[in-house]
Amino acid sequence: MRCGGGTATSATCKSDSTGNLKTTTTATVDGYFRYSFAGTSTTPAVSATGDFVDVQ
Repeated sequence: MRCGGGTATSATCKSDSTGNLKTTTTATVDGYFRYSFAGTSTTPAVSATGDFVDVQ
């Protein structure tokens, strides 16, 4: 599991018992951040729609 946006990834990505994902990271530049799963031999790759973050 890759969590984060652009070229940055967070160190920790967790899921609960129903598969909901949660992570915390600090944005230092404006950009889109999203979850991205690279896939496995039995599960296809998928990326969530990105959320735009405007760093103030």
